[in-house]
Amino acid sequence: MGDLKSTVTSIANAIPGYSGYQSKERRRDADRILRERLTNQYIAQRERLTRIQQDAVRNGQLGVVSDLESANQQLSRFISRLRVAPTGYAGWFDAAQILESDLDLIYQFDASLAGGVDELGSALDTVQTAVREKQDTGTAYYALRDVLDALNTRLDAREEFVARGKRPAPSASPLGALKDKQVPAPVGANPYEQLKINDAISYDKTDFLVTGRVTYSVASGKFHAFLLRDRDNQEWLRVGPNNELAVATEVQFGVPSPMPESLTYNGKNYTLAEQGAANVQVEGASGNQTGSVNYHRYSADGGARLYVEDWGAEVRVQAGDVVDPFEVKLYRKL
Repeated sequence: MGDLKSTVTSIANAIPGYSGYQSKERRRDADRILRERLTNQYIAQRERLTRIQQDAVRNGQLGVVSDLESANQQLSRFISRLRVAPTGYAGWFDAAQILESDLDLIYQFDASLAGGVDELGSALDTVQTAVREKQDTGTAYYALRDVLDALNTRLDAREEFVARGKRPAPSASPLGALKDKQVPAPVGANPYEQLKINDAISYDKTDFLVTGRVTYSVASGKFHAFLLRDRDNQEWLRVGPNNELAVATEVQFGVPSPMPESLTYNGKNYTLAEQGAANVQVEGASGNQTGSVNYHRYSADGGARLYVEDWGAEVRVQAGDVVDPFEVKLYRKL
């Protein structure tokens, strides 16, 4: 394990207070400190991705903004998992049961996650060049997405090993190319899109009843907003585009006309991520109605969102944040 151990130890030596894995009694602290350092490095890469998104907006490359936003959300979820993953090696990983071969695997996992920072940085270099030079960003985006998929796979394997001692499966055989191509999931398979009136959800220790549903239809597909009520408390669950999940609240905010590329609300700077016109179907206690709306969706650091919608007779604004699906539990009415 010499070279591999040196690789991870060299990373660890740059972290004040990191004691390495040499002392089993301190391995929990070592793991926590290393993951905190890695988390901060990945956060810096996410902030860089956000700046690239803003460059794309300024260049009028709105077609790639949605793709980059999807990548930003994927990276944010990875960072959240890395930050809150269980520290140390409890249960199966009691000190008496740790073998040198087990430590070898932990070193491999950590070295892989640490190396992922540079892999991600390299992918972002390519995307940034494509955006700034107004080139075709498709190839660069797919390469970025592959890196993010690989990072999540590595973290999955590490969590399985730490929690249950489950070693990573052997590398996939190239003969997998001979298998039948998988059919993509049908449109509408997202369970949040299937919410109906009187279904319930639980979020942030509060149980809400779904009392309204707005379906937005655009050329690229559909997205939704669900009105949630708990007594006098009212929120909106936004589903999509690109399967984004967000919780928002209606706010009073005077918006200029025409709508600008950026807005400042509640001390945060928001950048236009998407705009358009949609046909809508509104379902509520008073029945169903159809109409149209002009919408603008703005993004800010940390997953903050601002939704500005012109319904003709009124303009409504919602402010909220992107949430992970595991934060929202669904209770479907039978």
